[in-house]
Amino acid sequence: MTKRKTFSFLIPFLCVGASSLFLFTSIEAKFSDLFQRSLPPTQLRSDVVMVGIDDFAIEQIGSFPFTRDVYADCISVMEEMGAESIVFDLSFLDSAKASVNDDFEPFWPDEVMEESLKKSTTTYLNFTFDYETQIEKDSLSLMNEKGLLKNLEVKNDSTTQEYTGAVSTIPNFMQHAKGAGFVNAAPDGDNYYRRVNPLAKFDGKYYAQLTLPAILNRLKNPKVVVESKKITLENAVFPDGTKKDIVIPRGNDGKVILKYPNKLFNDYNYLSIGDIYRVSLLRMYMAEDGEDAYLEEYTKLCESLKKRLSSAICVVGTCATSTSDYGVNQYEAQYPLPGVHYTLLNQVLNGDFVGEMPAWISVLYAIVFGILIILVTNAFKSTGYKIFYGFLLICLSLGIQLVYYRATRIYIGETVPLISSILVYISTIVIGFLSASKDKKFITNAFSQCLSKDVVNQIVAHPESFKLGGENLEMTAIFTDIQKFSSFSELLTASQLVALLNFYLTKMSDIIMAEGGTIDKYEGDAIIALVGAPLKMADHAKRAVKAALTMKAVEKTMNEQIKKVVAEPKPELMDANLYSAFKIMVENKKEIFTRIGINSGEMIAGYMGSENKKNYTMMGNNVNLASRLEGVNKHYSTFGILVSEATFRQLGEEIVCRRLDKVQVVNVNTPLTLYEPLSTKENATADLILYTENWEKAMRLFDEAQYVDSCELFKKLSGENPADKVAKYYIKLIEQFFLQGKVPLEEDDFGVVYNAELKCFRLLSK
Repeated sequence: MTKRKTFSFLIPFLCVGASSLFLFTSIEAKFSDLFQRSLPPTQLRSDVVMVGIDDFAIEQIGSFPFTRDVYADCISVMEEMGAESIVFDLSFLDSAKASVNDDFEPFWPDEVMEESLKKSTTTYLNFTFDYETQIEKDSLSLMNEKGLLKNLEVKNDSTTQEYTGAVSTIPNFMQHAKGAGFVNAAPDGDNYYRRVNPLAKFDGKYYAQLTLPAILNRLKNPKVVVESKKITLENAVFPDGTKKDIVIPRGNDGKVILKYPNKLFNDYNYLSIGDIYRVSLLRMYMAEDGEDAYLEEYTKLCESLKKRLSSAICVVGTCATSTSDYGVNQYEAQYPLPGVHYTLLNQVLNGDFVGEMPAWISVLYAIVFGILIILVTNAFKSTGYKIFYGFLLICLSLGIQLVYYRATRIYIGETVPLISSILVYISTIVIGFLSASKDKKFITNAFSQCLSKDVVNQIVAHPESFKLGGENLEMTAIFTDIQKFSSFSELLTASQLVALLNFYLTKMSDIIMAEGGTIDKYEGDAIIALVGAPLKMADHAKRAVKAALTMKAVEKTMNEQIKKVVAEPKPELMDANLYSAFKIMVENKKEIFTRIGINSGEMIAGYMGSENKKNYTMMGNNVNLASRLEGVNKHYSTFGILVSEATFRQLGEEIVCRRLDKVQVVNVNTPLTLYEPLSTKENATADLILYTENWEKAMRLFDEAQYVDSCELFKKLSGENPADKVAKYYIKLIEQFFLQGKVPLEEDDFGVVYNAELKCFRLLSK
């Protein structure tokens, strides 16, 4: 054997050692996700229902959080409809303040909730573990009474996580609960929710996860046997009378690996709590107005709910877009976290689990296949044969693991075997195959059509700065839309419309990319873009606002250019459809006016989609807020741009802005201050600077309820700039309402409702 061949047998060990660095990274978890997709989908049981506090429920009931009498009514209705268990993934940590009923009499929602819990025999509440909070004696006693596992046997358990602090539901609620469990659910390092603790220890005692008490109740309280690698529910009695052991495998960290249904959250066995509360409302309406008007709806709704809820375990949790209880799983980048508990509940009752091998098994498997690749490639002199059989062995390694996983549902770590096999293959056959020029070409081709040239060049120079997959980043989202574009569509043919859009979108997209922005997607005439990803930019907010100001300036030039072009015969090189579109616009006195919404904050950005079709995009609540702000321009009749307070704080003195109202936009409860960028500081005239200073004085007077002086100053500003429709808006607002000693209400149809307590306006539409 030559020295070269002798040395080649060291390569598998070197490559395995190098690839072992990836063993505990998110790459391993993503391989596990892919393997899990090969299994039959998890069955969605008809006797497990996800009851969501969603946008529909908030529209039906009112702003979130709901008063506790709402939950009390829902508990009563669910029990009446036959629910077996009602498990709350909602934490009632503090006593609620007194409220006022329709007769303006005070009442205490907590008392209503407590009375409902007293009558209930199905309700399960929760507590949360941590490492800091010292729980009060009364709360600890109730937590032990309701959540402590009693029919328990522990055998060599070393993997159950132990906590030193706890926070529990308030005692006057907890004392009436049928049971309780902890709600802790932490994401992996890449922010994906893949695992959950089935049990936890506190003060040396064992407590159940949120849904486990309801499961044990259904199964006639079987004995729980706890071991490091599994949990066994011995002699579980199912509703049909059959008895069997349920073995719940635990991962290497002691957690249960979640096997999500291969569906989106909204396709689960799902029910809005708004439909449940509707029963209470209909009863009230029938009592007040008589049965005839509502009886048919009430009867149908009750029949539907009885069918859905009878003998069901219900998990109640938040999934409204205005809430923050979201995470990421392998099927959704914005996944409502109550689905974690719903998924575990389905898994246990279905006996549908997956497990994993210790890490050293994966390393050993990788060494064996690495040596096999060396043996095979050394056996052939032909490079073609080496390449073919080496690649075949890599596929065989992956295939064996996949077949084993499908047969046993036990995952052998794929990262080390796959990466080390590839490294061995490359090292012995095609070293240098993936050259730097190849990497640069790939990156350039992949992003040149959606990123600016400067950004592409930076990625080529520093490819390690780009990471595939969803990543939480601080960045700025931009949403644009052409005002009344539907009226353009009615006038133009499809060909003319496409030509006009291409003309407009090209100019606007170039502006965004010139500031280092990335085009996420086009939706008709709308542009959705981001600044600050894939490359991080400290000044992403300034870049986004500068792009918006440039877009508005170019828009003005564009409208003038359109009029100039149609005043003369069609230019020889100009597209006929575009020229005719310009002509129709001018004839119908149409001009392009773009509304732009901008928001900054933490968002998820990355390559998302399928294996065959990927798109670099962004997601998150901060993205949604940018979209809302674009539409808010319409209400205030701005010059076209609105930014959030989060964006404004990052602009410094480089951008001249004026402050507008503090508002609550649709589906966002937290009040936020609106700002309208008017110019860059370097382009701002002295008159504009003075104008914005006087504008702020007028706003301060308005804030201080000095409405007469404020209105006079707004009138002065309107006189100086008649084109400023925002000033006219405030004049109308003050004269029509505040100077009359009243505030705008929903029935006034003014577009906003004033909240005197928060001193802000709630917008009634986008």
